[in-house]
Amino acid sequence: MKLPCHGAAALLVPILLCAAAQAGAQTSGGINGSLGDVIKVPITTPCPAQSVVQKYTLMVDGDNTGITAQGCSGDPNTVSFLLSRTTDTPASANTAAWHRLTGFPWQGNGSSLVRELPVGVADANGNAVGAPNATLKFLWSPVWRIAVAALVAIATVALFIYLGATTALLRDVGAETTVPFRSRTFSLARTQMAWWTAVIVVSYVFEWVALGAIPSLSGQALVLMGIYSVLGMTSRGVDLSRRTAFPATTPHFFADLTSDEGGVAVHRLQMLIFTVVVGLMFLYQVFTTCSMPAFDANTLALLGISGATYIGFKTTEAQPKPESATTTAGVSLDGLKSGYSTGDAQS
Repeated sequence: MKLPCHGAAALLVPILLCAAAQAGAQTSGGINGSLGDVIKVPITTPCPAQSVVQKYTLMVDGDNTGITAQGCSGDPNTVSFLLSRTTDTPASANTAAWHRLTGFPWQGNGSSLVRELPVGVADANGNAVGAPNATLKFLWSPVWRIAVAALVAIATVALFIYLGATTALLRDVGAETTVPFRSRTFSLARTQMAWWTAVIVVSYVFEWVALGAIPSLSGQALVLMGIYSVLGMTSRGVDLSRRTAFPATTPHFFADLTSDEGGVAVHRLQMLIFTVVVGLMFLYQVFTTCSMPAFDANTLALLGISGATYIGFKTTEAQPKPESATTTAGVSLDGLKSGYSTGDAQS
């Protein structure tokens, strides 16, 4: 356990130092604010009636954020806005503005943490009413939230690696066997469930850091977890129905995930590739837009078909009888896969 802890500390220290240095660059000039703050943007005309000003929207670098004004707060030359996003995925008309505020990679004045952005105000018809040359110095996230997010992300990954190496978390269970977990093969279905759990936890925490509020969990994340949970349960059912035992060879992580008793299997390799690729796409979308992706129906169907193909091949794999079929503790061994040792199923 010392190695994951040391690794987490080594990664966290430079993150904090960099964040502190960049956050310290924020100056008192211009309009300072971060998500959750109320900012006051100057306008060129006196503040109109409340019913009119509440239709004003905040512009960032020429793009509309969709944030409506709260009022003038007693100052006739400024309009107040609450920097907040009400939905996880902004409307398409507001995506560009929110990417400038919270997305990556960052390009422009300032730094990735303290961003200098031209801001303005638009009326209900989209006409500019804001003062020219107004600049928002937007603090992407406080240092303490970045530290917490980094700790949670590192701890999540380290936990799965540690438990995967020292427990039966990612191992096949088999049927009616007392084989020690270190002698069991690694399970593709269980590994995929762990992968998506880690992806969603890291994404959820990252959104919390960027938005400054608890984000809504997208329907896509729930569908993906559902697909791989059903896949894991179905895989377990197949093992039980076929009385799956374990080979005498030492388990190897990637070999176990991609191979069956006949060697590298295309249905396993296909399932693994699709899972990793879609997972990386999920993370990229979260890191660059601070919103969980909305995959189209065809992408979800692809994962579903890949999972069904995996289960289908797993169910119909050829399992010739061992040369000397015997029984152990009244359990028939006729269903063992080719190359599996009957001795490993004994207590």
